[in-house]
Amino acid sequence: MELKPQDTLLALKYWSLNQAGEAHSVRGLSQDIGISASEISKGTRRLVASRLVVERSGQIFVESGALLEWLCYGVRYAYPPESTGYGRGIATAWNCPVLDSEVVPPSPPQVWPVPGGDAEGALLKPIHDAIPFAASHDELLYRAMALVEAIRGGKPRELAIARRLLTDLIKGK
Repeated sequence: MELKPQDTLLALKYWSLNQAGEAHSVRGLSQDIGISASEISKGTRRLVASRLVVERSGQIFVESGALLEWLCYGVRYAYPPESTGYGRGIATAWNCPVLDSEVVPPSPPQVWPVPGGDAEGALLKPIHDAIPFAASHDELLYRAMALVEAIRGGKPRELAIARRLLTDLIKGK
């Protein structure tokens, strides 16, 4: 069973909900991240099969070690970054406003394309089209996805910093 791009978003949403101590339903997840309920169900099955999440008593819990390994070392190769021009959107990677780091953000900023977005810069195609919508409604998810974008396109120094920050974020340090 092969993971799809939306599965990474779904795994991080499960993680975000677990961090907040919130319960989740398929319908609620569908509304929160903008993916159909059937895709949530299929994605959850793929995530369980890949051992990125486990199901206990009807609840989904993220296996943080496996998720970190996937985010830090797999996503970069499975979904390489793709620049699509210049325009408006939501700031991501090192330009993310909720991300604190010692890295100097690139200029022009990297943004996910969103009509009427709050930032202008180099458009970076997200792993899945629903990511900007989902990130705009969940700050923890936004921070994690921005770090994933930094990992996807990072040079060695930025890559090491992004991996460390993402590890600290996922493990709650």
